[in-house]
Amino acid sequence: MMTALGALLALTAPGPPAQAALVFAYGALGGTLLALVLYGLGYALVHSWFSRNANWAVPALVPALALSLPWFGGLLHTTYLRSGFGVPSDALQVSVYWSYAASLKPVGLALGLAVVVLAFAGWMRHYHQWVHARGMVRIGVPLMSLFVVVISLAAGLAGADGAAARARATAASGQNPAAYYGVQGRLVCVEPREKRIAVFNGPLATTRPLLTFGASGDRVWLWDPRRGQSLSVRLEDVVVSQARAGTCS
Repeated sequence: MMTALGALLALTAPGPPAQAALVFAYGALGGTLLALVLYGLGYALVHSWFSRNANWAVPALVPALALSLPWFGGLLHTTYLRSGFGVPSDALQVSVYWSYAASLKPVGLALGLAVVVLAFAGWMRHYHQWVHARGMVRIGVPLMSLFVVVISLAAGLAGADGAAARARATAASGQNPAAYYGVQGRLVCVEPREKRIAVFNGPLATTRPLLTFGASGDRVWLWDPRRGQSLSVRLEDVVVSQARAGTCS
């Protein structure tokens, strides 16, 4: 009783000892949860279809995962550019490295939650809790795993939408938005070389900064913070310069 009270006081007291106690407590809790998940995963896979076919299933999963990561990362970039700023996804060339980086968090979360579901099923199997409902478990566990994977990936797409919303608000305030996995928007001033030029989805604002993510071939896509719409012009028709202090004077 006194020992528990002393531990509680140590956790609630200010200062380095309390911080060290919290770090130790969180570390112990994390280690325990990790051990439970690993043991449950082992119980779920031992003498299973996957363990009997791991010699070909694992080599098949590795390239599938390697291909799905950049694909989903590209989908996040498309969501950020097209849904957030009306800029076509092919208007900007993003490195494959950033496509992998963008997908790691949502895909990792999806796989982690699927592993937790599988580990829970393993503990149920270990304690013979699905003997009378084996058919339901065989259907329910894959469905639950698929559900958490879909929810995690949808959360990743929602995160891309949220990042685009924050970038729009930052650009509207006259500042360059933060980069989004290799996609860097910058406020620029655009001046036409001639009095009349071809502008897609114009008019072209020349007295206030516009947001651009870079040129694509012979064209540049811009986003007007005031209008909240995108537009495009040929590079040879305009002079693009960096905005100074959020203004074009």
